[in-house]
Amino acid sequence: MLNRGHIYLIGILFFSILSSCKEEIPPIQFLRFDQDLFDPSTVNREEHYKKLQGKYGDFFTSFAQEMLNISEEERSQFYQPSMSLFVKYPTIVQLKKEVDSVFQSTKDIESELQGAMQIFHDKFKDEKIPCFITFISEFGYANITMDTVVGIGLDMYLGNKYPIYPALEFPDFMIAKLRKEYLVANTIKAFAIGKYENQLTDKRFLAMMLFEGKVRFMMKELLPNVSDTLIFACSQEQLNWGKQNEGMIWKHLVQNKMLFNVEPNQYMRYFNDGPFTIATGVPQESMPAMGVFCGYKIIEKYMKENPSITLQELMANSNWDGLLKNSYYKPE
Repeated sequence: MLNRGHIYLIGILFFSILSSCKEEIPPIQFLRFDQDLFDPSTVNREEHYKKLQGKYGDFFTSFAQEMLNISEEERSQFYQPSMSLFVKYPTIVQLKKEVDSVFQSTKDIESELQGAMQIFHDKFKDEKIPCFITFISEFGYANITMDTVVGIGLDMYLGNKYPIYPALEFPDFMIAKLRKEYLVANTIKAFAIGKYENQLTDKRFLAMMLFEGKVRFMMKELLPNVSDTLIFACSQEQLNWGKQNEGMIWKHLVQNKMLFNVEPNQYMRYFNDGPFTIATGVPQESMPAMGVFCGYKIIEKYMKENPSITLQELMANSNWDGLLKNSYYKPE
């Protein structure tokens, strides 16, 4: 007959065996297109751009045509004429040096994304893990998504002291977030939005609010150690305001009949970034995009009320009325 000590020991061993059976994913694909593009030994040769096309596929084509606006007519030449001018242009050369100085190493970024993708794999068993590709677009894009690629515009994460951002007339609230600290959170946000944005066929405020709430919930699941200030892109003071005024936010949205509004030009102020939520009746100490925060709180409540629902099931669910109803959301 086994005594309690033996049972406890067997339990520990069984748990250890289960833990050791966890399927670890291979290293994520993290490709430095920004470095490959500027290879100094080959930048003027068509063969170089042919190789880039082969390695990066549709991303290379998208970078040339959509980010750099190079004519389709150059496709047969792998965009070599215009691409060669781009990589030699003095301001671009200087920008490349500045990006290199901030991102001498991307090991920490790769490690964080590896951890996020391990959690993603654990919760979305059959889903393909994306490839992450860094690039420079001369301040055009922070992140892009296409198929199973997530692009990271490193020149949009050079720090809030970077002198070119004010020269480009970027607003202060935006410059405050153009920091390396935001890169991983923004990348996972772009990944989540790109994966599920086809759900946004319903034009109601409610649909946008709960979609954005699901995205933030997924971000928090995949990035458990990332600060909520990075998840919600606000200061700690603004985040505290949101938590302390959750009931007021909900009351404001209901009283202003926003939930079933189908005019984005009337409600996007509740989702857009800014110094605060710029809407009638909302104080300046508010957090920006408080519609996003409210959407997250509803989704958080829904998941607490329905503990058997997996993250994958949540993200696949676009029954916005059902999500709201089954959240039993009634903040004080």
